[in-house]
Parts: sequence; structure tokens; C-alpha cells
Amino acid sequence: MKTKQRLFIATLSMLYFGPCLCLQSVAQDQFLSTSKNINPFYVFTEGGAAYMPNIGLKDYSVSGVSFSEVNLMTNLGYNFLGGVGYSFNDNLSLELEAGFISNSVSGISAQITGPGGSVTGTSTLTNASIQQIPICLNLVIMNPDLIIRPMCGMGFGVCPTTLDLGNRIDLTSIGGGATDTDLGSYSATPFMLKLKAGMGYAFNKNCDIGLRVFANILTGSDFGEGLKTDVYTVVGLNGNLTFRF
Repeated sequence: MKTKQRLFIATLSMLYFGPCLCLQSVAQDQFLSTSKNINPFYVFTEGGAAYMPNIGLKDYSVSGVSFSEVNLMTNLGYNFLGGVGYSFNDNLSLELEAGFISNSVSGISAQITGPGGSVTGTSTLTNASIQQIPICLNLVIMNPDLIIRPMCGMGFGVCPTTLDLGNRIDLTSIGGGATDTDLGSYSATPFMLKLKAGMGYAFNKNCDIGLRVFANILTGSDFGEGLKTDVYTVVGLNGNLTFRF
């Protein structure tokens, strides 16, 4: 009798759980087949906030006036970008991206030395900005077959930059006939290293959204006329949207 009861229970279990397991397997197979059933190319776009910690400038001299310990103070800005990627396999992709970053420059601090003396202080700037067009090639690790998609990547590129200080500062206190000077507008194309990481959620095998954090590390910013920056960084947080064909 007990043997018959066990067989009956086993039969019911198979009849109930068997189809459920099959349906689950089919559903998983249909969703988790991104790399096998779709084109390896994809496009993506991002946008969000960008912040530049204070930008240090190397010491320089103009017309007998020397500037040292120069720092540019920036406000929180914005950025957006777009790109195209190619998946080599389930985990590794190559991405080409280009974007735009804009931050206002709120002030400049420096020690200024002239023939008649020196002055140290901070000047508030209005309508001053730093704008960049980062272009880079990234290697990205991410598995597009998962519903929750963590990712990380690293890339190299260039970042054409325009620094528009657009203000005049008073130099009469340092003597030697100095009055005031136009801080002017400058451009440079520094080398850039990009690091990024994030998490995405796939609505289906063709579309996912997510959040990305990034850090652009820039060096070699020679704006001309002796104006050069130290290594500086742009960091940000973006929303991301990716379409897979």
C-alpha cells in the first residue's frame, strides 16, 4: 500500500512540476539568447551630470607678470554622448563613442607677481566655461544574455577642449604699469583615459536601460601662450539606453 502511495505521489509531482520546468526553460532560452540570435552591433546613448574638481594650471609668465599656484574653480555641469558597439562574444565588446561636456568656471585663484610686487587672491568669474568633446574607443565587459547586466570598461581617446575665461582682472596692485588683463579664450586637445562602470536592466533582448558612472582622466592640456594644466579629471553619473539589433 505504501509503495502505491509513493508511486502515486511521484506521478503527480512529475505531472505538475515537469511542465513548469519545461516552460521555465523555454522562457529562459528565449530571453537569454541575445548573442546567438541578434546582430552583434548595438547603439547606445547616455546623459547626466558632470563634475570637474578644481583644475590646476602650471606656473607661467606673460609680459613680465608671472602666475603661480593657479586654480580654476568649476560648478556642476552636464554631459551627453552617443556611440556604437560591437560584441565579439558573450562578454567582450568594443565601443566607439563621442560626446559633449560643459561646466561653468566660477572663479580663479592665483599668486600674481609683477615688477612692483605680488598679490594672492581669488577672482569671481562670470560667463566663463570649459567645454569638451571627448572621443574614445572602449573595451567593455558585459554579458548581454543576463536580465540584470553589470558592466565595466576602459578606453583611450582625445578630448578637444575650449577654455573660455571671458573676464578681465585688475592688476594695478602689482605695479610696473600693469592695469588689467583679458583672461581670454584658449583651446587644447589633451589625451584622455576613460574608466566606466554601471548596471543595466533588460526589458527584452533588444533594449536595456541603466546607470553609468565614469571618470575621464586628462593630461597634456597645452592651451598655448604658456598656459598648461596639470592632470585633471571629469567625473559623472549618467542614465543609459542601449538598443541591440
